[in-house]
Amino acid sequence: MDNILKQSRLSVGLSLEVAARKLSIPAGYLSQIENGHRQVSADRAEDIAQLYGKKKEEIFLPTRYAIREVLTTHGA
Repeated sequence: MDNILKQSRLSVGLSLEVAARKLSIPAGYLSQIENGHRQVSADRAEDIAQLYGKKKEEIFLPTRYAIREVLTTHGA
């Protein structure tokens, strides 16, 4: 079965190396994301989707990217 991330990248004519460079990440890291060996932050997932001309939800399952809640304390 073909990988939707890889297919999305190829559909916009980007090699792994070029896509990784545009995302400012190593090609090996992008390969791990494509192969399901690495989760990504919601922001990184958004960056990848934007580069591929897709919505994040079209190419990532919610369980594939981490959503982190940042708690802040307000000083008195």
